[in-house]
Amino acid sequence: MDAWKYTLLFQNIEDRHSWFFCFDKTFKKQTIPYWFIDWWCFYGHIEEILPPSIIEAFDTFTKHTEPLGLCPTMLSFFIHCKLSRIMYWDYEIEETPQTIPSLRRQFWTKWWNKYDLSKCTSKTILISLE
Repeated sequence: MDAWKYTLLFQNIEDRHSWFFCFDKTFKKQTIPYWFIDWWCFYGHIEEILPPSIIEAFDTFTKHTEPLGLCPTMLSFFIHCKLSRIMYWDYEIEETPQTIPSLRRQFWTKWWNKYDLSKCTSKTILISLE
């Protein structure tokens, strides 16, 4: 299971450390594997990077849906709305006076700016939940 958690830490063939994530239109929330939920909880989405209209849609989604057991509500929302995001990482040297310098990965997640915000609004959420 941990192999999946660390798969995306490899450098791709373009010597880049970024990954574009989106959910397929046929993806069903009932089939989320546990390794993915674990991965999402560790590397998942950060609410602070969401545009205000998406945060409003998320609030609407939260008020009108029941939580799914082990599935975080934000993950459920991303699947429901087929939202996309970009995760990237790079190396950094961590140095403090008390320790030996160490190499570690620094992770970032950012909103995919090409997403059509009109697809995920409070109105479209309410229509899709009917």
